[in-house]
Amino acid sequence: MKQIVGIYIRVGGPELRRLREMPEILPKYDPRVALGDGRGIDLGRSWEDLGVFLDGGVKLPDVGPTVGDVALPATDSRATWSYVEPERVAEMAEHLLKMRRREFRNAYEVDPEDTQDSLPGARTGKWGSRGAYMYQKLRMLASHYAEAARLGQGMLVRIGERI
Repeated sequence: MKQIVGIYIRVGGPELRRLREMPEILPKYDPRVALGDGRGIDLGRSWEDLGVFLDGGVKLPDVGPTVGDVALPATDSRATWSYVEPERVAEMAEHLLKMRRREFRNAYEVDPEDTQDSLPGARTGKWGSRGAYMYQKLRMLASHYAEAARLGQGMLVRIGERI
């Protein structure tokens, strides 16, 4: 079974332009470099749950902080790539940073009968409740967007197989 994860990479304007102009390099774009130097975060499979929550519905979002705003051409057989322009990153960061635990808890309802696999340690209580786990992932995403906004960066989003 392939694990589909969400990786978010802070990128400057010149790098974003290069990727838009030459999407054929995306299959060779190794997100492990960005993860190693702190420009990237890996939300694992939580990108999907957060996307549904932030979009306010029960379907995957078409755009937004978890899936990007603009899709890049499909040149990578292992992943889809998209990006968020720096101006929009700043807007999203502000929204994500404002969301507090109580607001999240009131809006995020966990259905124990859903088809999502259980989280590692969920049965032992290692991760606490699903809501607490998802809130932690939301805070990670919010901080990452805030740092990109502070630096005037865009966000490159990779949804695909873990490599």
